[in-house]
Parts: sequence; C-alpha cells; structure tokens
Amino acid sequence: MEILQLLTTALGVSAFAGINLYLTVFATSLALNLGWLELSPELQSLSVLGNPAILMVSGCLYFLEFFVDKIPGLDSLWDTIHTAIRPIGAVMLSLAVLGDLNVILEVVAALVCGGIAMTTHITKAGTRALINTSPEPFSNITASIGEDVLVAGGLASVYSHPLITAAAVLAFLCVFVYLAPRLLRNILTTARFAYHKLTSSGVEPEEPAQLKVTLPSTVREELDRDLGPEEKPAWSVSVITGKTSSLPANRSTHLVMTAPDRRLGLIVPGKPVIWFSKDQIEISHNTRMLFDEMVFLDREKRKSFSVRFNKKQISIIKAIINDLSADTC
Repeated sequence: MEILQLLTTALGVSAFAGINLYLTVFATSLALNLGWLELSPELQSLSVLGNPAILMVSGCLYFLEFFVDKIPGLDSLWDTIHTAIRPIGAVMLSLAVLGDLNVILEVVAALVCGGIAMTTHITKAGTRALINTSPEPFSNITASIGEDVLVAGGLASVYSHPLITAAAVLAFLCVFVYLAPRLLRNILTTARFAYHKLTSSGVEPEEPAQLKVTLPSTVREELDRDLGPEEKPAWSVSVITGKTSSLPANRSTHLVMTAPDRRLGLIVPGKPVIWFSKDQIEISHNTRMLFDEMVFLDREKRKSFSVRFNKKQISIIKAIINDLSADTC
C-alpha cells in the first residue's frame, strides 16, 4: 500500500508539473514552510522542497510566469521553451517523491511520470495555441488563472487523496488520446509561427511578391479534377487554415486562384476543395502577434473563412490583395 501511495502521488505531482512546474514546486514549498502540509512518513523525501532557497527561486520563477502566461502569443512562446523543462522537472519531482525505492521501479516510474507531464504540457500548450487565435486577451487571462487554480487545488488533492487524483489523471489521459492530434497540430503550428516571427527582419517589404503556381504534384492532380476544361491555376500560396466552418484550424493548405474564371479555392489534402466566387467575397487583413490573417467573407453564403500567413509572407499578402483588388477596379 505504501508503494502504491508513493506511485500515485508521483503521478499526480508530475501531471500538475506539466501544466505549471514552478507553481507546483512553489506551492508545495510554501505549504511546507507555513505548516499547511504535513508529510506522511513515506513522503519525507519531499521535505527537501521546504528549503528556503527552493522557495525563493520557485517563487520568483512563478511570479515571472504568472504575467508572461497571460499575454497572447508570448504565453505560447513560453510554453514552447518549456516543452523540455516541464517534463524534466516532473521527473525530478517524481524521484523526490519516490525516495529510495528499487532502482528499476524508480526508472520505470520516472519514465511514466515524464510521459504524464509531457501529456499535460501538450494539452496546456495546444489549448493556448487555439485560444491565441482570438484577438482579445481575456480568454488567455481566464485560462491562465483557471490553470493556476487547477494546479493549486490539484496538489492539495494529491497529498491528501493520491488514489482519487491518480484516477482523475488516468481519465484525463483517455480524453487526451482523442484530442492529441489537434493539440499537437496547434503546438507545432504555433512553434512554426513563433520561429518565423523571431527570424523575420520586422521590416515590411516595399514591393509585393510575384505570385506563382507552387503546388505539389499530388495536390495539383486533386485540383485538376475540380477545374473546368479551360480552367487553370493562376497562382497558389501555402497557408494555414484559420477559423472556417468546414475545416479544422491549423491545417496546412493551399490558397489558389484560377484563370480565366477567377475562382478562389482552399485545397486541403483529403478534403473537397472549397471554392469562392470572386464577385461574392469581401477581404480583410488582420495582423496578429505571431501571424497575419486574411479573412474572406462570402456574402452569398454568409460564411467567413480565414487563412494564416507567417511573418515572412507579408509581401505575398500584399500581392494577393493587389491581385484581388484589381478585379474590382
């Protein structure tokens, strides 16, 4: 029973460390120093977290994360940086919980706890990446505060009812398996946008780019099946899907214009091509922190579609706007 309690406690602590490592350490250290947490004999190895140096360092890091975590875009960049830090920290915490057990058992438990921490981290980072598609900051603030409350309350449950908390963590894992593809896609896309943001010059180009047809052969074959006998692609651009009614966000796709019919299409592999009549579209360009977004409003169908560009594609956005605007002149 003692080993089971140690394992379930390590599992719960690792899960919350994957969400907010610094708060997990700081809250435990603060509870120990204030006498709020009395460790059972089998958890005495955790008493090291009561060290004043650990309290001070973890408090400073949590104070920094508290504010960074509420700024749209910056929170996702912070999560990207902590993709390795949180799971490693969770493994170290789990080893502290386990104390002196069988070496083989410690290694297995550390691997499992590191995987749990990576799972909760991916869930947090992927959810934040999705929230960051909204221009207002309030959803980020609400999510951040909710995560802090979850971690603080969850830790209290871990130390008092480890078996119940472990059962909740395992139930969460079942849900994660279903959501994992979308969450991973959100994280990878955000990381890509962040990379282009950091490596871009920040100087807006004076001239628009030259639009060309740059479609992979498989995509070109799929497109040809949708085109009329005289219709050909005039140009294409690789983009990322934004908010649409029929496509999930953060999917790699191609925006294509045809000639001579002047139809605008979104091509996602494995999905029917979404076509827009040029005469029925209103266009807007929105600048976000990590990406730029073009929104196409279909007046006839009363539906809006958006695609996202990284910060190095500003000249391409200019070229697209110029090309679409030329039809109305």
